[in-house]
Amino acid sequence: MINTGKTTKFSNIPQIAGVLPGDNNIEFVGVRKTKQVLWIQNGSTRYFKDLPLRYYNLLKAAYLADAKAVEFLQEVTPHLRVQVELFTYYMYGELDCTPDIENGQLSLSENFRDKANCPSLLWNSKNINIGDVVLTPRQLTIVDLIGENLPDKAIASVLNISIKTLDSHKQKLFKLLNIDCKGELLKLSLKHKIIA
Repeated sequence: MINTGKTTKFSNIPQIAGVLPGDNNIEFVGVRKTKQVLWIQNGSTRYFKDLPLRYYNLLKAAYLADAKAVEFLQEVTPHLRVQVELFTYYMYGELDCTPDIENGQLSLSENFRDKANCPSLLWNSKNINIGDVVLTPRQLTIVDLIGENLPDKAIASVLNISIKTLDSHKQKLFKLLNIDCKGELLKLSLKHKIIA
């Protein structure tokens, strides 16, 4: 084999935050079966209980600032540390290339949903978005139903609205996203991890 001295660079390939040694950013990963959280930093994966206090305090402050999240999670468990872990699960559970804590700062919520009608959708700090467009609960439901490949008549029936009203909702969403059809909406929804 002849060595030509050329090297292959992979700098354009997105990397999961925290996976490489020396990457001090943190990526949280939710375990769907148990709703526990793991975190990745400097090439190591650890349990939530081992999260350094300064990062835990960032999450705790964000959690306590969201009254709706606190109200919901206090009903689930009386233990604050478990509440904060569940908050982290619902806000940052997706394994992706965007650090959840970058340079010591907590990022905005991810498009992660535990299920279609995830309780976190009712929280103040949880947004599901496509680019800069934050979807309303109605728009998100429409996206979900389109993702299930339902015809417009069935979507209107599920939403208990007329076809004309559904068309109005769709056109408003298309205009916000600068697209023209359901196919483009599905493509964007997949890209932004709104539907699986």
